This record gives sequence, C-alpha cells and structure tokens, in this order.
Amino acid sequence: MKHTISKVLVANRGEIAIRIFRTLRAMGIRSVAIFSADDADALHVSSADESYLISGTSLADNYLNQQRIIQIAIQAGVDAIHPGYGFLSESHTFSKAVRQAGLIFIGPGDEAIRLMGNKVEARKRVQKLGVPLIEGATGKPEELEKLAEKIGFPILVKAAAGGGGKGMRIAGNNSELREMLETAQREAFNYFGNGEVYIEKYLAEPHHIEVQLMADEYGRTVTLFERECSIQRRYQKIIEEAPSPNVGDELREKLMRDARAIADDIGYVNAGTIEFLVSGYEYYFLEMNTRIQVEHPVTEMITGIDIVREQVNIARGEPLSFSQDELKIDGHAIEARVYAEDPQKEFLPSPGKIVFYKIPQDHGLRIDGSQTTGAEVSSQFDPMISKVISHAPTREEARNKLLNGLKGYLIHGIKTNIPFLVALLQAESFRDGSADTNFCKGFLQDGFLADLEEIPEPELFIAAFIFAGRARRHRAQTIWKQLGHWRLCMRTGVIINGKKFNRSINTIGPEQIYMEPSEKKVIYQLLSKTDHEMQIDASGFVRKLDFTLMSDGSVLIQQAGKTFLVQHAMHLNRESLKRINSNPVLEGTYLVNAPMFGKVIQVNIQPDDIVNKGDTLVILESMKMENRVVAMGKGRVREIVVHPGQFVQDNQVLVILSNIL
Repeated sequence: MKHTISKVLVANRGEIAIRIFRTLRAMGIRSVAIFSADDADALHVSSADESYLISGTSLADNYLNQQRIIQIAIQAGVDAIHPGYGFLSESHTFSKAVRQAGLIFIGPGDEAIRLMGNKVEARKRVQKLGVPLIEGATGKPEELEKLAEKIGFPILVKAAAGGGGKGMRIAGNNSELREMLETAQREAFNYFGNGEVYIEKYLAEPHHIEVQLMADEYGRTVTLFERECSIQRRYQKIIEEAPSPNVGDELREKLMRDARAIADDIGYVNAGTIEFLVSGYEYYFLEMNTRIQVEHPVTEMITGIDIVREQVNIARGEPLSFSQDELKIDGHAIEARVYAEDPQKEFLPSPGKIVFYKIPQDHGLRIDGSQTTGAEVSSQFDPMISKVISHAPTREEARNKLLNGLKGYLIHGIKTNIPFLVALLQAESFRDGSADTNFCKGFLQDGFLADLEEIPEPELFIAAFIFAGRARRHRAQTIWKQLGHWRLCMRTGVIINGKKFNRSINTIGPEQIYMEPSEKKVIYQLLSKTDHEMQIDASGFVRKLDFTLMSDGSVLIQQAGKTFLVQHAMHLNRESLKRINSNPVLEGTYLVNAPMFGKVIQVNIQPDDIVNKGDTLVILESMKMENRVVAMGKGRVREIVVHPGQFVQDNQVLVILSNIL
C-alpha cells in the first residue's frame, strides 16, 4: 500500500538528525526538529525547516517523552516520524503509538522491534534457527550470580534494550558482578527506559562484525555486505570500516545468509543490522539492531545506496530500488567517531564550550557532525561530536586519507579523542587489519600515553605562544601591559601541556626571536598570522601552525592531530594558588576531586567509614555513562561534600579523607 510522505519529524538530536534532514531535503520532504532547553542553540535545530521545544530537564521529560513527541508531530502536521538511533528508535511501544496516532513510523513494525529490540528475546528466537550463539543467561540478579559461576568468568553484563555501549559492563568475579548488574541496570533504564539486563560469556579477542540489511514489504530482503567494528573503547565503537579486512568470501556468504534468515523469520521490514562476534573460523550471533546504525555511512560509501532514502521509500510502501545481484563492493570506507573525551583519563567525557571549530579541508572526506564554534557540548548527552568518513579504491588509501584529514581537524576548548584516533590509524595491528575488540586497551598500555606526553618542539611552541599573544599585548593601554609577562626579565618559564620549560628570549626584530639554551641557534620569524593560523620561519624551515588564543592568555596549538596548551608559568602559578587558597585542608587529610563535570548518582560512603584503595566512593554520570570515583589509598571519611542528584564541576571536591598509614 502506497503512502504519501511530505513532512517528517525526526525524534532525535545531533548529527543523526542533521544527516536525516539532508536526505529529506534532497527528496523534497519538509523536516521538523525537536529540542530540549539545553539544545536551544544546537545545530540540528537550525538545520530543520521547523523546530519545536520539548520541555523538561531529564531525558524522560524530553527526548524519551513518547506522548509529547507524538503531540508535536500532530501539531506540526507531519506524515511520519523517523526515530534515528538511540533514544526511542528501538521502543516497540513508541513505534506502535506512532502508528495508532495515524502517523507513519519510518522503521520496522512494533512486533519486530519487540522481538529483536529486546536482546533476550532475540537470542531465544535466533536459537530456533540454528544460528550459533554465545553461552548466556537471563534472570533476576541473584539467579544470574549463580548462573555466572556455571558459564565461567569473565562475564559480560548487557542491557536487554538499546545498544551503543550503554548498560554494558565486564565482571571478573561474583563480587564485581553484583556491582556491575546494578550499574548496568541503572544506566540502561536512564538511557532506554528499560533496566532489564542479561549476561554472556565474555570472549577475550573476537572481531565484531555486523551485516547491514534492508527489507521491503514485498518480501525482498537484501544484505549490503558487512562492517568491521572491532575498534572499541568503553564497549562503544570508535572506528568502523567496510568491507571487513577479516572476512573472506566464504564467511561473508554465511554471515549474509544467516542475517537474511533472521530478518525473514520475523517478517522484518526496513533497515536493520545483525551483529556477530567472529573468533577464528567461528562466528556467533550477538544481537539485532532494529534501526539505522551510527556507522551506516561506510556501507553507503561502498554501495552507493542512501540508506535513509531507502528507509523513507520503504515506509511509503515502495519496493527496494536495488536487488542483491546489483550490489557490488566499491573500494573501501573507514569511519572515525570524534568524541568529547580525554584519552589520558581513560576516555572520561570532556564536556564544555568549543572555542574554535574547523573541519578538515580539501581531503575529500564526508563529515557528519553537529557542532560549531561557540557550541556547548553538554554532559547530558552522548559525547560524540562527529563522524569522519573516508572512501578510496583501497583500504590503505582510505586509511591515509582519513589520517591526514584528522590531523587537520581543529576542536579547541575541550579534550577530544582525535590524538588517539591519529595514533591508532598508524598502529601496525590496525594497518594489517588484525586489531580485535581489545585493541584500545592494549594500545593505551603499549606507549600511546607516553607518546602523547612528549613535547616534540618546545621552542617552536614558545615562539608561537609569543607571536599569538602579541595582538592582545599591542592593544594594551600602557607599555608595561604591552610587554606582559616578558617585561620583568627575558628569561621566563613556559608551561606546555603541564611541563615547564625555561628559556631566555632574545628579540632581534619586531617579528624575530631566538632562545637560549638550545641545541643550535634557531631564529624564529613570524611570516604571517590570521586569527587561527600562523606561519613561522625556523631558520629556513617554514612551519604552519593552527592555534587559538584563549581569553586567559594561554594558547592552544595543534600539530599533527595533537593539541598543546601553552601557558606562562606566572599565570599557572597564580591559578594554582587560587585553587589552594580556596580549598584549605587540614594536615593529614586529602581531597577526592571529580574527574569531570557530571551528576552525582550515588554516594557509597558515610562519615567515619574506613575505605581502602580502590573502593568506590561516589558514582558520577556524565554524557549518559556512569563513572566510579575510587579511593587512591586507605583513609577515614572526614567529610562528604556532595549528595545524590547534585551537579559537580570538573575538579570539584567530592569527599575529604583523613589519611590512615
């Protein structure tokens, strides 16, 4: 049955909303956005033809508020709702409510979502088809503790609803399992509205392979080959590629055959993904995602199929525009997810204001993003900023294209994972395609953090720091303010990413300096400078640097994907003194500080409790992920400074402990 779709509400936010709007615009379909108060200035709001505020401070009140979203859709006069990914995309009750309201849901039927959107039900269904499964169990928490002993540790705790790494934890023993069950249940409920979890045997070194499929209402199911999604941190993918370098023709046919069988068994219609774990020559069904995936662009690049366009056309009642035989793999595509997070702090979220944002230029990349200069990255949502996708005839060409693009991607003001992405794309195990799901953990331990701490050219950064700050000093009212930090003596201390360098600065001309001590005398001359780019001649070697002059006088300098914060030592000392004076602590005590901005979910201690190293003191939620703050040594709880429900700033004091030797 054919339907008319001329206006669509996207029940989502961020990059996926913008990406869907792009296809809707190309199809001549009007778009409607919804937004929370925190998202009032978000890019997805201005990218739609119309936008509507959905009030409320929690996800349950806004982006998970089914009734209100449908009310807005009716008010806006739309024909259909596209759920995107995450949020309500795998809610069978939402899909059903949309259809009961007389609207079209751009996605599968509610019964298919119910069967496969719930990972526990999906396992039961797939088992009947004879598709291999990883050993697992369902039940109440106390039952799962007993069943885990039979399965054998380590155990993976997973949310029955949703995905994207939310509600997923690894437990090495029963004690950890109790805590991880509680954490996973709470996290899953907060993000998906369903706290049900189950357990699986944890496979140590598998490859994560998924098959993209599409099906129309005329009984035709087509698989669009596979994606490799093994590069993950915090159980969430950060690099995806298509096709997989680890899947040969024979295995590909088996995976696509089983994916089609699963979809056909439930009468699936629209876009979906079947995920597998591959270990050696064996493969196991993992789950089905009854929605569009974050990583769908790599499939689009190698097939030439616009998956969102096909979703809309299927929802209109049209047949698929292509057949299985017509599909061919064209080259190789790799996607990198750029996150607001700090690799040096175990990828903890890094919300805050982006003071300068510039996407890579002239690299032929596809960038699906949602941020701009001045945007505030909120702690209320997932920390993904954008996706950068390369496509080339070969995997190596695609890798190099993506690598060079990321080196020129500027996001100043917050921490991002770009340095990590740049480094891992150059790692031998990624280059040869052997990297598995444990790659990120091993890569961190094998020297990435040490490499990140290296300051390759301190004198060049000091010169750039001086040249960048001259415009500010030239605007000063007096000669003393113009000279700034340099007026007391020409020997000064500069802090680069926390490391201090003492140099004597010698001025030759208005834009020429050299420094001592130095291995050899290099004259640094400023050749040109704009607001965020400068060229410096270093004794005949011209260097181009991207930079941002911050309001406090510090300078962010980017080189080869790494960002260096350069400050004058006097400034840093003043700031340190402020912190010390604002947090007086009695001798024999120490402070436990928040590692990030976030919300206090749980306080596990009471005054006068004795805690040991590694004990969880406070649980913080930031960007919908829970993070445990632990004791760094044995101590007695002297004071608890925060309470559940309270929002805290990065480095804010949470607990004061008295030392116990």
